[in-house]
Amino acid sequence: MGKYTKLLGSAVALCSLANVANADDIKIGYINKMGDHPWFVAEVVGAKKAAEAAGASLVSQDVQFNADMAITAVDTMIGDGVKGIAIVVPDRGIGPVIAARAKEAGVKLVAVDDDIYHEDGTKVPFVGLDSYNIGLAVGDELSNLYKASGWDASTVKIASIEDRKADTCMLRNKGAEDAFLEANPEFKREDIARVAYDNTMVNSIDVMTTTLTANPQITNWIFYSCNDDGVLGAARAMENSGYAPENGIGVGIDGSRACDAFGNDRESAFKGTMWFNPENQGKVAVNLLLGAIKDGKELPENTYSSPELVNMSNFADYKERLCN
Repeated sequence: MGKYTKLLGSAVALCSLANVANADDIKIGYINKMGDHPWFVAEVVGAKKAAEAAGASLVSQDVQFNADMAITAVDTMIGDGVKGIAIVVPDRGIGPVIAARAKEAGVKLVAVDDDIYHEDGTKVPFVGLDSYNIGLAVGDELSNLYKASGWDASTVKIASIEDRKADTCMLRNKGAEDAFLEANPEFKREDIARVAYDNTMVNSIDVMTTTLTANPQITNWIFYSCNDDGVLGAARAMENSGYAPENGIGVGIDGSRACDAFGNDRESAFKGTMWFNPENQGKVAVNLLLGAIKDGKELPENTYSSPELVNMSNFADYKERLCN
């Protein structure tokens, strides 16, 4: 995991919070694309905690992957008097529209999780993950697990479970792929199974089941995706298709399904996840906005989080945070 850079810690949030005072007249808006997903639920919780701690108010809106609803939510919040907006866009293509409306209204804007840009190509201040480097961390761990498995490479196939409409997803997959192939040159890029999915665990089960059926000669599978849903879905597909837990190696990203994977102490092909505390991202986004609004601080272009590997062996240390 030494290939990615740690650029964000709790000190950022604490420092920002310490410098924001008497913000009771400030209202912040928080828009997220999938409000019933554990990751985004936690982000909003963190955002609310940060606002409350600073004496500000926060209004949030779940737009359920609807781009039109996201634009409407921005307009509504601006009309409601917010001074800053943090947004997880459902579609990066609406970025220039969102950025233009915030700029015209004089509202501070931070993009969370998915980066967006102004019409002229300049980046909206971003809080989130460095997607490619997170993928490198996944690829490193997959390589470690593969080398420890003792598998003959001729029995192994790699599956890249891809949400092709999401640049963030594809960057994570590319990082995982590049790191694994660099460490294991016996595998070739052209032999990887490209498995398209819609970013949900149910669909990952379906598409991976189809992939397994199409490759009956393969004994062992290595797989990765841009989130836990993609990886746990693939692990469930293997289990449903009669594969033993030791015949699969998958490492997820985000930790949102760690409790499902490890909570019953039953081994599966889901071997680990790169976990981020999503509450911190919500907190940091709000604190950055408050610092810019109240103290005139410049919003940094990028504020990145760093992952922690959660697996069966250390799950007890994370259980309280991940299984609430």
